[in-house]
Amino acid sequence: MNNSRRFALVKRRKNRKFHKLLVLLLLILLLGGGTFFVIREFSLEGIEVADNITYSQEEVISAIRSDHYVDNTLAMIAINKLLGDTYLPFIESASMSFDRPHILKVKIKEKIRAGVFQYMDRNVYFDSDGIAQESRNMLFSSVPVVTGVRFDKLVLGEKIPVDGNYFDTIVLITKKISSYNLNVSRIHFESENDIYLVSGRYQIYLGGTQYLETKMSKISEILKSVSQKSDSGIIDMHLFTDGKDIITFKEK
Repeated sequence: MNNSRRFALVKRRKNRKFHKLLVLLLLILLLGGGTFFVIREFSLEGIEVADNITYSQEEVISAIRSDHYVDNTLAMIAINKLLGDTYLPFIESASMSFDRPHILKVKIKEKIRAGVFQYMDRNVYFDSDGIAQESRNMLFSSVPVVTGVRFDKLVLGEKIPVDGNYFDTIVLITKKISSYNLNVSRIHFESENDIYLVSGRYQIYLGGTQYLETKMSKISEILKSVSQKSDSGIIDMHLFTDGKDIITFKEK
């Protein structure tokens, strides 16, 4: 190979190396520029919470900021989709989006609190599995206080140790309270098959768990009827069956 051909070959190799280096530098600059753009244009300046019912905006935002938080709108959306964080015990789902690059929108769906036990001067809320999830000073008007159920201890994050199927009954009653929009402040158990509810100044004696769904479906109509005659009293449904609408009312 003569010197001119050798020189041309070396020159082409140098040119290829130079082109590769140039492409690499351009990619680095583009990636760096893109990263800088994402960091700057989607920096997180505020969080808006929607569809919260019992949790306040401040509670949800505080929980979000304490769990896998990144100060960037796009990063938060990606992390939430990847990990599916719900942030608080009675949030079923939390979906994130944005209309404005600097404001993160969080739409939450809350789970029903099955009930609350008053234990050691605290209100302990439990879920449908009977697991103690939250301890608060306040009482939510939409969650009935459960009394008459005995247990030796109560530990947050653990199933409350009670004998029998109390929680199945409590969950059924709570769901019907929500479905029929009933104002029930207390569910009381004299025993597993001896139940009454408190609604304002009315006591509603349900008796046992038989025909419980049908009984719950009648309560709104019954309260409307008796409230026209008296502002307090005892509604007795313990003899009620699907075939016999035996309901009595005693003014108190």
